[in-house]
Amino acid sequence: MSLKEDATTVAVLRALRDIIDAEYEAARLRVFGGLREARDKVGLKSMRVTLPDGTPVATVTLIDPKPATVVGNEAAFVAWVADRYPSEIETQVRLSWQRKFLSELDPSADPVIDPRTGETVEGLVTIPSSEPRSFSLRPLPSGTREISRAWRCGDLDLHRMLPLEGTHP
Repeated sequence: MSLKEDATTVAVLRALRDIIDAEYEAARLRVFGGLREARDKVGLKSMRVTLPDGTPVATVTLIDPKPATVVGNEAAFVAWVADRYPSEIETQVRLSWQRKFLSELDPSADPVIDPRTGETVEGLVTIPSSEPRSFSLRPLPSGTREISRAWRCGDLDLHRMLPLEGTHP
């Protein structure tokens, strides 16, 4: 190819990439909304993705955030740790110990209980899980190859999947 042809290819691919990126984001929002609705209506949070001929290529799964235990009152937590785990205090609670300790707690417990002593842990609060903010797309090992095959064979209707008429500047 000549430099002129390569430059044209770059310009065309860049324009198409921008259009595809915008369509990808719009499709992700539609899938996310659909997954949330399906979870709320029928408890579905994961589904297999297939090509028009039924070939499986990926799985999409709604990511439900988990509840978490966090430090809500630093001073109360430091005082509680200093009284029960004094070796874990330097000028504050050692961050590595705090992360490990928090990871071992039941994030749905209210009040938060120390699993070793059974005592209520001062200064910690449980925050409930939030609504899902995303989903995962995990291609199957052969998914990309199968999508490429379907594209080369004309089995994917890219005109329907990627409408170019007046969609983007």
